[in-house]
Amino acid sequence: MTKILFPTDFSEAAEKAFLYALELTQKLNAELTLLHVYELPELGRTLQNTTREVYELMEMESLEAFKKSVDKLREFASEKGYSDVDFKHMMAEGEAVYSITEVAKGESIDYIVMGTKGATGLKEVFLGSVASGVIDSANCNVISVPQDTDYKDKLDHIAYLTNYTEKEIESFNTIAKFAKHFEARINCIHFDEDDENMSLQQMEDWKSKLDTQGAEVKYNIISGSNFEETLADFYNAEGIDIVAIQPRKRNFFVKIFSKGVSKKLAHHIEIPLFTLPAK
Repeated sequence: MTKILFPTDFSEAAEKAFLYALELTQKLNAELTLLHVYELPELGRTLQNTTREVYELMEMESLEAFKKSVDKLREFASEKGYSDVDFKHMMAEGEAVYSITEVAKGESIDYIVMGTKGATGLKEVFLGSVASGVIDSANCNVISVPQDTDYKDKLDHIAYLTNYTEKEIESFNTIAKFAKHFEARINCIHFDEDDENMSLQQMEDWKSKLDTQGAEVKYNIISGSNFEETLADFYNAEGIDIVAIQPRKRNFFVKIFSKGVSKKLAHHIEIPLFTLPAK
């Protein structure tokens, strides 16, 4: 059975992601686990004699708050039409990224669905957020949902950023299987920088090796002087619901976003991001 992990701090940012986690659980007939990670503060030397008592009290308070929050999420799920979606819940104490990825590994999770705070689109995901750390470390697929995204219960149109290389064929096939559950179209996109000159023959060779799972697939090579604005224009014009990508290494994204994301991208690319495990 497919397993989905939903890490949450019960914030507004996590609420949108919870809807996507519920929808994905329903569509994939999956098992959903809700995870809350908390950190206990380090206590000073003067409190060493009462450390255990203080920690036990803090953990008890965290547990009680967690139970109440879980009950509210069950009510929320029912109100949104997901009363048939059940989920189990668990807590973990420790640093967020480490705890999330360790639980994912231990539970053999297939998808991590989590929210990202802030209104900076893809930049927030890749530069300095918890989601960034999870994407770097997780050995499973991660779906990051920006706080300001407009929730869509049907993912009709998936964009897959690709270089049309042999290494990305397996990743595309994974995306195609995901798309099949939503009967979604896939739009493969390569951003051709001035010095790359991607050949149409390379794209055609790549197409011939794919397993599209019956999905409608388009293949594009786009170019422009500004990576962010070009993609923003494309996503907005095509009505993209989720962007999929397989990071090769994190400095690739740092390079893209280090000069600052344009206002146009920050405004338009407030859509979920599907990242496959880095290779």
